[in-house]
Amino acid sequence: MHLNSNQIRQQFLEFYAARAHQILPTEPFVVNISYLNSISRTNLWTLPFHPISLGEKYSPENHSAILQKYISPNVRVLTERHPTFFEMLTHWGDYSKQQALIWAWELCTEIYQIPRSRLVVSVDARDTETLAIWRDQIGIPEQQIIISRWNSWRPNSSGHCGISTRIHYDCYPERGYELAASEEDIEFRSKSKEEYDREDSIGHILPEEDLRFLSFYHLVFMTSESPKYGNTRTPLKTNYMACGMNLERLAAILQGGSSFYQTDLILPLILRTAKVAGVEYDRTDNLTKVSLKLIADQIRPAVHLTADYIVTPPHHWPQFIHQLIQMWLMRGVLYSQILGIEEPFVELLIDKIVTFGEVFYPHLRQRQKEIVAYLKPQESYCWSLLDGERKKGIVSGYLLDKLFRTYHCYRQDIEKWAQKNSLTIDWDGYNLMLGPEID
Repeated sequence: MHLNSNQIRQQFLEFYAARAHQILPTEPFVVNISYLNSISRTNLWTLPFHPISLGEKYSPENHSAILQKYISPNVRVLTERHPTFFEMLTHWGDYSKQQALIWAWELCTEIYQIPRSRLVVSVDARDTETLAIWRDQIGIPEQQIIISRWNSWRPNSSGHCGISTRIHYDCYPERGYELAASEEDIEFRSKSKEEYDREDSIGHILPEEDLRFLSFYHLVFMTSESPKYGNTRTPLKTNYMACGMNLERLAAILQGGSSFYQTDLILPLILRTAKVAGVEYDRTDNLTKVSLKLIADQIRPAVHLTADYIVTPPHHWPQFIHQLIQMWLMRGVLYSQILGIEEPFVELLIDKIVTFGEVFYPHLRQRQKEIVAYLKPQESYCWSLLDGERKKGIVSGYLLDKLFRTYHCYRQDIEKWAQKNSLTIDWDGYNLMLGPEID
């Protein structure tokens, strides 16, 4: 079944609303909790029910569901399956394992009509109860059940945790199930040096296209609480289920690909950027494609973060919010110039994001002028900073230090940009700025 992203969201919410779930409004990024302040260190995708997950209150008597947006905790590295900005279709409640698994399977196979033969589940080796439910009650063949050590969940600091089960999409069923029982096929794994040195492998988007299974539905059995210090876990007074389905990955599945860059969530941004660059996305080389993907990926969180914060004057924002947005814009501008684009164009991409997102995020349209008014000067500053070096014909030690420290750009990003613009890189000047080594 081919569904656009709005249909996917709507069918999820309708499914759980029909099963006595309260549909909650999306939490804005300005929620005053530790999640965003420690964005580079957390994996708390359970943001919508953070008081429960962090142990501040107990059992969610009301079954709830929510469409929630997130910024990846890993803000420096992207992959084909791990964008900077993503959305989770999340639900939780005090229902049983059996009920949660039956609902999840029904949603995947009957509502979204994903073929049963293309779905694989993974189970923790200790969790014989879940294994029995998948195999004996739901009827999943044993060859489509993988025992994996990755099936557990806990926040990076303290909070509720438990073992889990996941549903994965089989991207390559032709490989045969006798070769499938490898947990390395489920999640991202380190690549060889040859992979990282590929011409089209920039510092942010790493190749993942060979992974067989695409994990998209995570169901956690919250049973204990981990302390901030130490390893002793305390059993919860009331167990509950916390479940999340990744919209970007689900859209890739339902729209015919294994990469979210092929979905309606981001492809319109890629094509708009390609048009500005004067290239045909389907016919261009891999390095150009990766550059287009990175620009599109980085503008999405910048727009959504700005949309949530713009209701207050920017000088009242936390400093790290400005820093994140500036980092994303600088990366976008750097690769825009690598593509040969010669003038700012962020306003065109903002309009695309608003048009495709306003159905579920109406505040994007309501605040579009304010978003543009904040992001355009930020983008222009990045352009002027890089253009100043292009006119001099050299990348100074000062700019190198700024690109590394302030904008977290990679050396290979800068080298590609310098090569494209025939610039000399002043590494000696940069090393002098760092000062003498201390023994």
